Amino acid sequence: MQRLLLLLLMFGFTGSLIAQNLYTIKVGTFRDVKADDFTSLRGQGFVYGAAGADNTVDVYVGQYSDVAKANATAASLNNNGFRNAQALALPLSTGQQVTVIQIALHSGDRSIDWPTLERAGQLFVESVDGVNKIVTGIYPDARTAASFLPAIRELGYSDAFVKTINNVRLIPINQFETGIKKPLIPIDLTAKAPVPETPEPTASPATYGSKATPAPVAYSPAPAPATPAATPTTTATPAATTGLPSPASSPTLNLPAIDGKTKRHSSAELQRVLKEKGYYAGSIDGYYGPGTTAAYEAAWDDMPEIRKYRKLSEMALAPAGNTERISKWPEVSTLLAVVEDLSAGMANDARARQLVQQRSELTNATQALTPVAVSRINNWVTTIWTNLEEWATEDPLHAQIFSAFRLTYQQSQVRLEDYYMDKGLSATDARDLSSAMLQNLVGAQLDRFL
Repeated sequence: MQRLLLLLLMFGFTGSLIAQNLYTIKVGTFRDVKADDFTSLRGQGFVYGAAGADNTVDVYVGQYSDVAKANATAASLNNNGFRNAQALALPLSTGQQVTVIQIALHSGDRSIDWPTLERAGQLFVESVDGVNKIVTGIYPDARTAASFLPAIRELGYSDAFVKTINNVRLIPINQFETGIKKPLIPIDLTAKAPVPETPEPTASPATYGSKATPAPVAYSPAPAPATPAATPTTTATPAATTGLPSPASSPTLNLPAIDGKTKRHSSAELQRVLKEKGYYAGSIDGYYGPGTTAAYEAAWDDMPEIRKYRKLSEMALAPAGNTERISKWPEVSTLLAVVEDLSAGMANDARARQLVQQRSELTNATQALTPVAVSRINNWVTTIWTNLEEWATEDPLHAQIFSAFRLTYQQSQVRLEDYYMDKGLSATDARDLSSAMLQNLVGAQLDRFL
């Protein structure tokens, strides 16, 4: 009896070790391709990619729960012309539990209606042994995810539900998978020449979806690099993530103090959204006083939309240009997470590189903008807000994202105005410069709303 118990324990332990890995197949590296170019592979698993430098993509197919199946599939691909195909291990021990909402289930090799699914937000796929579970997220916790659930169900996903999952299992869905092309980039004859792009490192299955430039947000922390399936690996415990940023001034961030004695449009608009959300009971007077401060801090801690994007900003990879301090302000970093969601994968990357190049000039500005520049900025602000307000009426989920945008944008505007007033500029000139800085920070992501 003791021997039988020992054998059962040994088999149970072995099974737990085997369960620590998923397996995927790296098919090879290709240039200027999309998933639809590999329809012949759909019968083998879900086809996905990791963008590399110079329009290259590392193409993968998977994932598999059984190493023998992965190795056999890789061998079959080798025999059918994909001579670089190899099976790789994805150690689950390198990941962490995250919260998502599952919205759809697909199996087999039938096509997926990505444009419709993308209405729910940033998408990921959990694909194991031919079953594709499509989820959206990532949310900071189950309570926040549950608050988004009614809006997602109203989009037609009546069976959507909240769940936790190891983030190693999540495949980010981007342009390669959807085939949805970005809009044509207009030629800007007044812009400076773009800085040559730094080549991105070759991605591995454990870091797919991350970009070097300009990628403001990555929706899941990257696990450790993947390893060949035939070679067992032992990985260290991932480092703990930092806490959510606080809206209060911090010595390390050196946030500008907000002047509550200056009446301004940005403060009034912030009060307006706080009042609509039930956090502010005072009058909309444009003064950022103690009541506005308390209301904003309450919304910062309590609004589900804000909690979601705070978490996403915490988990973000460092974007291009994020060495300057303004992008690290809590309200600004959260705003960047919001506009990444608003971009829906259609950010103007060429414009983003130009804006990064111009950012230090705005950061160090001590003189007012020219009247022509002010007119251009005001036209941009008016157009963006008009189009976003219309977009927000399309469905409840859009409205939630727009609420997060309104709050973080107006708070960022207030903080930036004080930043420039501290340099000796008038309130009007500071307002114009802060609008220009916000256009610089989020203009590329909001390009589709122009």
